[in-house]
Amino acid sequence: MGVSFFMSLQFQILFVSLHPITKLSLILSLDMKNKTDKNSPIFRSRGGLWILICAALVLEGTACVQYFYSRAGIKNEAERRAASELRRAELEINVITAQVEMAVKTMAILAQRDLQSPDSMMNITKLMVERTPNMVGAAIAFKENFYPKYGKWFEAYSSEMTHGVKTGIVPRQIGSSRHNYFESEWFEAGMTVDTCWWCEPYLDEEGAGEMLVSCSYPVKNYKGEVVAVALADISLKHLQRLSEYLQIYPNSYYSITSGNGTAIVPTPDTIPGLKYHIFNEFIDATGWSMSIIIPDDVIYADLKRIGLIVTIMMILGLALLIFIMYRSAKGLLSLISVSNRQERLESELDIAKKIQMAMLPTRFPPFPGYEDLHIFGTVIPAKQVGGDIYDFHVNNRKLYFCIGDVSGKGVPAALVMAVTRSLFRTISQQEDSPEIMMKDMNKSLAELNRLNMFVTFFLGVLDLDNGKMKYCNAGHNAPIVIGDNSAPQALNITANLPLGVLDDFNFIGQETVINPNDTLFLYTDGLTEAENELKQLFGEAAMMHNLQITGSKLTPNQLLEQMQNAVNTFVGNAEQSDDLTMFAIKYMPGDNTSYDNTVNIKNNTLPDHTQYFSIVMRNDIEQIPTLAEWIDSLQLPESMVMSINLALEEIVSNVMLYAYPKDKSGQVLINAEKREHSITFIVSDSGIAFDPTQHAPADITLSAEERQIGGLGIHLVRQIMDKIEYQRKGKKNILTMVKEY
Repeated sequence: MGVSFFMSLQFQILFVSLHPITKLSLILSLDMKNKTDKNSPIFRSRGGLWILICAALVLEGTACVQYFYSRAGIKNEAERRAASELRRAELEINVITAQVEMAVKTMAILAQRDLQSPDSMMNITKLMVERTPNMVGAAIAFKENFYPKYGKWFEAYSSEMTHGVKTGIVPRQIGSSRHNYFESEWFEAGMTVDTCWWCEPYLDEEGAGEMLVSCSYPVKNYKGEVVAVALADISLKHLQRLSEYLQIYPNSYYSITSGNGTAIVPTPDTIPGLKYHIFNEFIDATGWSMSIIIPDDVIYADLKRIGLIVTIMMILGLALLIFIMYRSAKGLLSLISVSNRQERLESELDIAKKIQMAMLPTRFPPFPGYEDLHIFGTVIPAKQVGGDIYDFHVNNRKLYFCIGDVSGKGVPAALVMAVTRSLFRTISQQEDSPEIMMKDMNKSLAELNRLNMFVTFFLGVLDLDNGKMKYCNAGHNAPIVIGDNSAPQALNITANLPLGVLDDFNFIGQETVINPNDTLFLYTDGLTEAENELKQLFGEAAMMHNLQITGSKLTPNQLLEQMQNAVNTFVGNAEQSDDLTMFAIKYMPGDNTSYDNTVNIKNNTLPDHTQYFSIVMRNDIEQIPTLAEWIDSLQLPESMVMSINLALEEIVSNVMLYAYPKDKSGQVLINAEKREHSITFIVSDSGIAFDPTQHAPADITLSAEERQIGGLGIHLVRQIMDKIEYQRKGKKNILTMVKEY
């Protein structure tokens, strides 16, 4: 975002700096021709000096205005980026603290039910450390002489570290005269407060052997008397790892301080004499505050560079103005030439677009008010980023869509993919002829093609009023047309050359008609060239067979799911060798159902006021943060957002970690149906069959030795949701959860 902002700013400043010079010079030259003798040098005119001074003042004023407005814009951009990153880090800290607070409350409940057994306290703390991410230690510390046989002190403690050495999770009793926890801040607060309490950072020498912050919670007996304190520890080293999320600029710093001002993550020493911008965020759950500190010279580095360019351009403009005034006759012709060049530059700047990586469509159905379109697409890259692309948009009742495959894989292919998508979006806003769009895109890609990469590409324009489709193909696989009552057939195509090979290639366009209820299936060669462990290809025959048996009765979503299942079954445990992209369009004129990502529309409102939402995620645990953003878009009551997020994160994380074999690509589809007083979540995947509802409910009344391992996650989901059901349909797991409010 920052790079494209500075590029756009630089173009605007250069344009504004040059354009007034040209116009002003032309006006002044014509004016001087009327006021002076044609044979007299203009510099001999007294008006010439005033004109030069006025021009310099205008240029200087323009530069000052540009500088201050640019500086304000850059500062606002830095503030927005810092605020966004701080909110993101705050959300992660809130998730961590919520998990720890839930764990410490669970310890208190388990300890209350088994107070008579000090050995059980050891097992409880060990279980919590094993089951709770980000928690390095857990303790249950009892009041004085609670267990007489252990003496005055008894603190059951478990951790992964002992004095800085990793030993595995070992429960032990660490209370003693040397470790008099009665004087600890966390114990005193835990015995007096009736809620979770976070202490100041401290060095735990007897326990984890490192700097910690701890959450304490009172343990009561059945009479309601506080007899102990449950404690959960978080390592400051873990909190310091948040820095990787907050390095939004080079040489920026960040810090976290407690409510009393104690440094949890200390601020590095700043350089004397430098100015800094400081952005702060308060963390409600713990009372901590978080700050990002950015040097001014880092924020405004691009502005300084642009200022130098503008200064140089102003000097050149003044020199040009002096030359024109001195040579008025020839200057007028030179001025016209400069003006023409400037107009060409202005035209080029108008069509210049910011090149950036764009997210492919993931929310379906995409368009409100277009009941004649059912669309679904999916991309599974062979690496973390890939070179496949599909995109679409509607303009004037016409669907513009494309699919493509960049030669190669990885980051270079992804960059070319981003440029290709940007060109498609830009050119298709002004042109509806596929062959002309192809020609324009090809010319741009060929000029930028320094890596000798090319793009196979299919581009279509479907008229939604009559089903007429114009299309052009650039060396890509032929799309498949699945008729309502006919066998699937490949679309008749003229191959043409791929994009980026020859900049002057003339592309040939074609036309056809898509009949009502027909489905257009587009794909990249990652489908037909998918290999199993024997290096056999999936092939076009298998693809056509699967399209034949599915027919056109399925929705695009169901069609792509069934095809994906077929590929997964064929490939087995073989590693994916190429990006796989599939994209389906079902043309259904006369269908009265239409949806939006945020509102379900049928004449603006369905009879039951139901809203439909969906999100598609890969089985990559790093995609979990996007789940919280999607839940925020559901506009649920604020009091239940956190619990819904915890429940869905538990279910989706289990699917990502256990549903698919290791190194096997897969998807998780989440559909939400929101009604007036309830919301239903349907989580589906094509992984290994597993029914979480069959797991025996976690009996928290039992001791740690008696209770079976596992079940706390589904226990949490049961506590949050009002209804939970599991179904296995074909090779698909479907978990339905209902929450009423």
